Amino acid sequence: MVMDKEAYLQSVMNMMDTLLSVYPEEAALVLIDQEKVIAYRKTTEIAVEIPVGTPRSALAHTISEKAFVHGREFREERGPEAFGVSYIGTAAPLWFEGEIVGVLTSAMMSRKMDMIRDSSEGLAASVEQMTATSNQIASAFDKINAEMDALSGKSETLNRNIDDVQAIIGVVQELADTSNLLGLNASIEAAHAGEYGRGFSVVANEIRRMSGQSRDASKNIREQLGLIQERLKEIASDIGRIKGDMSHHSESVRELDAAFEHIAVTAGDLMDQFTVEK
Repeated sequence: MVMDKEAYLQSVMNMMDTLLSVYPEEAALVLIDQEKVIAYRKTTEIAVEIPVGTPRSALAHTISEKAFVHGREFREERGPEAFGVSYIGTAAPLWFEGEIVGVLTSAMMSRKMDMIRDSSEGLAASVEQMTATSNQIASAFDKINAEMDALSGKSETLNRNIDDVQAIIGVVQELADTSNLLGLNASIEAAHAGEYGRGFSVVANEIRRMSGQSRDASKNIREQLGLIQERLKEIASDIGRIKGDMSHHSESVRELDAAFEHIAVTAGDLMDQFTVEK
């Protein structure tokens, strides 16, 4: 039996119910010949009706007409403003013996794709916000590290200053010891001088007393400075430990940035994959 174009279109019409069943969402199929709509199939949730016999001229500016005129497949994504639901439309020309004899158009609801796109967009926005926050944290860590370096430098400078003071106090202690020795010698000479050296003996004793006070004060200051140096060493150790922790946390934040970037790329890929090219 030789097939003509009417038989060919009838064979496509006979397959429309089967084709409709393979769509993952609610869908509709429209078959038109060179003049009019010759078949229309839809699932239950599609409320739009396209009566059989609707003239092709009524479909002007649709992808069905574009497929007819240009002889190639057209695809579009439309929001709910036209038919109450978002859908993805695809129109493919039907060729028979080198001639376009009809167009088969499908309209599939895109709720799942919309959900994926919306989720991807929300994920991308959340990742962008988290990335900005992690960048702020990383910047804060860097600032704290810089402040820790400055504090460590000041602590080292103070420690060196204390060493200088310790050296000066050492000189003061030597002078106090020397003064004490001179005072002792003066007391001995005053004793030898008897009555004539009594006044000089008072001065010598006062020198010995003052040198003793200087020696005791110097010793006390050196002890206090030693305690301060011990505390500075503890502070330097704490600063080193905190810097190590901050460095570890900063590295963790950078790893988070890398993870966020990967998530953002994945979200972008999802949006691209579920965006219909016209």
